[in-house]
Amino acid sequence: MPLSSGSRRRHRRTSRKSSRRRSGGWLSKIFKGLAIAGISLGILAAMGIGYLYYTIAPTLPDVQQLREVQLQMPLRIFTAEGDLIAEYGEKRREPVMISEVPDSLKNSIIAAEDQTFYTHPGVAWQGLARAAFYLVKTGRKGPGGSTITMQVARNFFLSNERTYDRKIREIFLSFKIESELAKDEILELYINKIYLGTRSYGFAAASRVYYGKSITELDLAESAMLAGLPKAPSRYNPIVNPERALLRRDYVLGRLLALGMIDQQSHDSAKAEVVTAELHTAKPDVEADYVGEMVRARVEQLFGKNWANAGYKVYTSIRSQQQTSANTALRDALYDYERRHGYTGPLAQLDAETMADPLLLSEALEALPNPGDLLPAAVISVQDDNTATVMTETGEQHVLPFEDVEWARERISIDKQGDEITNVNEVMAVGDVIALQRRKDGSARFVQEPAIEGAFIAMEPDTGEITALVGGYDYYRSKFNRATQARRQPGSTFKPFIYSAALNAGDTAATIYNDAPVVFHDSALEGEWRPSNYSGRFFGPTRLREALVKSRNLVSVRVLREIGIPYAVEYAQRFGFEPGRLPPDLSLALGNASVTPMEMSGAFAVFANGGYKVPAHFIDRVEDPRGNVIYSTPKVVFCDDCDPNFVNPLDAELESEGSASNGEPATGAAVTNDEVLEVLNNEDATAEESAAASLELKKVLLDTVDAPRVIDERNAYLMTSMMREVVQRGTARRAGEALKRGDLAGKTGTTNNQLDAWFVGFNPKVVAAAWIGSDGLDPLGRGEAGGVAALPMWTSFIAETLAGTPEVDFPPPPGLKTIRIDRKTGEPAAGDNTMLELFLEDNMPDAEALKRAEAAEQSSEGDPVVDYDKSRSEKVEEVEQLF
Repeated sequence: MPLSSGSRRRHRRTSRKSSRRRSGGWLSKIFKGLAIAGISLGILAAMGIGYLYYTIAPTLPDVQQLREVQLQMPLRIFTAEGDLIAEYGEKRREPVMISEVPDSLKNSIIAAEDQTFYTHPGVAWQGLARAAFYLVKTGRKGPGGSTITMQVARNFFLSNERTYDRKIREIFLSFKIESELAKDEILELYINKIYLGTRSYGFAAASRVYYGKSITELDLAESAMLAGLPKAPSRYNPIVNPERALLRRDYVLGRLLALGMIDQQSHDSAKAEVVTAELHTAKPDVEADYVGEMVRARVEQLFGKNWANAGYKVYTSIRSQQQTSANTALRDALYDYERRHGYTGPLAQLDAETMADPLLLSEALEALPNPGDLLPAAVISVQDDNTATVMTETGEQHVLPFEDVEWARERISIDKQGDEITNVNEVMAVGDVIALQRRKDGSARFVQEPAIEGAFIAMEPDTGEITALVGGYDYYRSKFNRATQARRQPGSTFKPFIYSAALNAGDTAATIYNDAPVVFHDSALEGEWRPSNYSGRFFGPTRLREALVKSRNLVSVRVLREIGIPYAVEYAQRFGFEPGRLPPDLSLALGNASVTPMEMSGAFAVFANGGYKVPAHFIDRVEDPRGNVIYSTPKVVFCDDCDPNFVNPLDAELESEGSASNGEPATGAAVTNDEVLEVLNNEDATAEESAAASLELKKVLLDTVDAPRVIDERNAYLMTSMMREVVQRGTARRAGEALKRGDLAGKTGTTNNQLDAWFVGFNPKVVAAAWIGSDGLDPLGRGEAGGVAALPMWTSFIAETLAGTPEVDFPPPPGLKTIRIDRKTGEPAAGDNTMLELFLEDNMPDAEALKRAEAAEQSSEGDPVVDYDKSRSEKVEEVEQLF
């Protein structure tokens, strides 16, 4: 029942009396402490302290906040398996419980900072007396008097300004803390909060930074070294000032001995240890820097400017093994490209004096850049057996055989090289610095830093989860993320979308188009346009399936002209392509669009999953420091009757890189209220305010999001069957030969003048896009088609990703018929030079043609022309003949 106004006043008076009785406990400690120190203040002094108490006490913060405080911690990003990708934030912190802190460290902290910690009431009167005496003697504020409790009060609630008002509040707050928290709770807060230099906050973080080990692994000498840091983190930093740090450590060891916390032998043994501290930064377990930046931008988009110190842990959809495979595949492809186009010369040349001094040689090599996974190495000898010996900065030596050097003909231009190499000494001389690539088995091969770039992205076609992403050769060479930001022409990798539109408009895989020269008069193309095939040859009447398998340009142009450009542009949007980036002219048939590798992988996923547009995403969940899930990605669910134009909330994830700079959380799957956003966007918010705001974030409103059907499942299956033949016998047959799997499909792509090389491929479990090109739009060179430059990257990745896994077939949907056709005419036929083809039941060949073929079949007693009644397993087996 609500209280009356009179009852509320009585309730407030009762509450104030109760509060005073509770606070009186720690007020009495003040007077008791004064008495213990032998200081008689008299009635006036007591009245003064009482006045200060009743004036200041109501303004002191609630100590119970310390139990719930969220220490400022960096943002950490992990793979799906929990491997570290990146860490962002100005403060390194790793909170621990007091039970995890070794006795050697606890004792060292108490000996160095507050030897009476477990007995004083929050204030050490002797220390205050010393500080007061120093003030009277010198007229200046001096050191002394701060207990561990007082430092906790100051670090969590107060500023560091040296004023009398702040000191008085600190004293009262220290008594309040002592009355409400246990000693070990106070010590735990101190251990986790105190600044210890080199961006480390708390002793657990300092243990990682200075010694590269867990706090539980610290020995006595290391504990004493760290315990000496709070007094002056810069002055006693063991990395910057090892001599001063050693003196401070020995002082702490001396205090431990004097207080009886260690024996003489332990003291002497620890004191004899040399300074071993060195800088240890958080090293990622998996190289995925482009992913790390994408996540950082998305977290800022979701949670505001305070993203860097709230201690969020982000678990991504990235698979550790796939990401590592993608990194290697991309770099191998770029190195192989460089080796095909000749050698540009050594990285540097070292003089004889440097080569003769191992220390100078090591320093010279260490000073050179090493982008990607390159190792600079100096040639130390060229042997008579046509080999060269090189040495890295660590002194590691490798012998390079002639077979590993003969590629290095002089590069005169991208398409012209010097004479063939017959001896290693034609390429290398002692003192040359070359680049090595270390391989998995520990060996190294001679390569050179690529001048071109690449991108790679893999995702699950059913869920949209991105499992691997590489935005370039080296994030620290160029932070531009080509996987998500580089808009390039897709070339022939765009043809499947034109052919899918044709099937949807009534064509079949057996429809005949003439592969012959043609001249188009198109005002949109500024006059006459004479398209040609990549080979420069023409092949006459060609079935649609064969045209895609062999990537016939002229057929694609005729198909687009037949179905109509507006229709094709509208249809392509179903796969996620932006209409403004699709040219409204016939060049669209040859891939004259503007797309990213991310868009291409998502578009091909529609074929792989049977016709659904699945939103690509890379975050699984975000946790706060306590493990509470404050954001999670909804599960993707296929939907046959949903609006294909539905704006999926997960699309905001892929827009984060461009929108996070303004600090405003985007609309999407996570929602907050205005008050929470105000706190989260406040860079000056205290740790507890940030914690409270983070906990106010609402979880994702949707448990699931719909993936709408955008094309007929039979269309998707027909297109997949065509692209399986691309891998088996078409422009990507090298992948089929290498992988020896029947469940792979895809399409190569090459643009005019070899500016871009693509391969996008898939099976039911993974779809991946590989791209190679020049940021400056320089030609890749003669012969650098998608099947040469990009396909090996995809093949290498798929080989490792699917190694040891059984083939997963694409199940044929209902509503398809298998008909035997003539290979040349595409008409139903029987006898020699025929093949099986798939047709939609509602788009069968001409009835008269079927009758003629069936009559011919009956007279020859061959296989049936049309399969109507076979079992599902028999149908699947027969369909396999198509591939």
